Amino acid sequence: MTMHNTPPATLPKAAAFILTHRLPCATLMVVMLMAVLWLPGLLQGMPLLATLATAFGVGIHILTPGLVALISFGGGALFAFQVTSIAAIGISAMAGLELMPGLIVLTLYGLLPIAAASSVERQDGVRKSAQYLATGLGLAMLAGLVIGSAAQNVDLRDLVGQLLAPMFDAMQTELSGTDPEAAQVLQQARKMTELILPGIMALGMWFAWWGDIVFARTFAQKYGFYQGHAEELLGLRFGKGLAYAFLALLVLANVGENDVQYVAVNAMILLGGLLAAQGIAVGHSWLKQKGMMLAIGLMYLMLLMWSAMIIPFVIIGLLDIWFDYRRDLSATGGQ
Repeated sequence: MTMHNTPPATLPKAAAFILTHRLPCATLMVVMLMAVLWLPGLLQGMPLLATLATAFGVGIHILTPGLVALISFGGGALFAFQVTSIAAIGISAMAGLELMPGLIVLTLYGLLPIAAASSVERQDGVRKSAQYLATGLGLAMLAGLVIGSAAQNVDLRDLVGQLLAPMFDAMQTELSGTDPEAAQVLQQARKMTELILPGIMALGMWFAWWGDIVFARTFAQKYGFYQGHAEELLGLRFGKGLAYAFLALLVLANVGENDVQYVAVNAMILLGGLLAAQGIAVGHSWLKQKGMMLAIGLMYLMLLMWSAMIIPFVIIGLLDIWFDYRRDLSATGGQ
């Protein structure tokens, strides 16, 4: 790492050493990626602690793209690519020299966060980073489904159904003889899960990955090695192209058939999540301008507790693309 890349003196020495040397940084990346496996392994024989360790390991794993974004801010895209390449080689070696795990790490946990971190430093970077991440994760999910369906010679939805079958079959067996109504509800839930699971997974990954980018940017700004644009998140605004794509997918989801309909439904969920993020930015900005800070907290609490609350924000985000509700706000913090 060169001095664009050298962390200032305020950064703890241990962190500075790790973030400025390829091998230690790659080792940390592998440790974070594998935390969901090795942390519970340390607590075998203690089920409760092992369960807590698993949850903690998942949290560490989810922060991995944030590490990649952080070293991209400090060391540049090339340095970050070198680190993730070393980590990908290590993951492939641990998987018995299997190429696919390393390729997944390099692509999803390396190239995507690097591209998002590089784009967020530019003009209009908040929107660009969000769109690049969503596009990359959506295409990765689609590629995985297409490869799996081709290998199994089944439709995309049937493939997802096969993956879910062990879990739902076990629950269905337990309920069928004791509570027919519950078994029927479970069957409906199974069909709905099969329909929307890829889109929900891609959207969940997008929220996590983009949150990592934002966290990494904040960390880099705090320690003085973020050198790009510092656009506020409340200024998030997508273009009309995304709105038209969402509306086109909405039509395909209703009139399409088979795999076309299935892809449209799940792509619509992913784009709807982006629109919801814009709608949330509008709501936050409006409440902040009115000085209703408690209402902001309640808004986020309701979003966490009641998933259906996201729908109004999708609509607000979609309409904001044309009507620009934040245009007349004088002190939103996002303009």
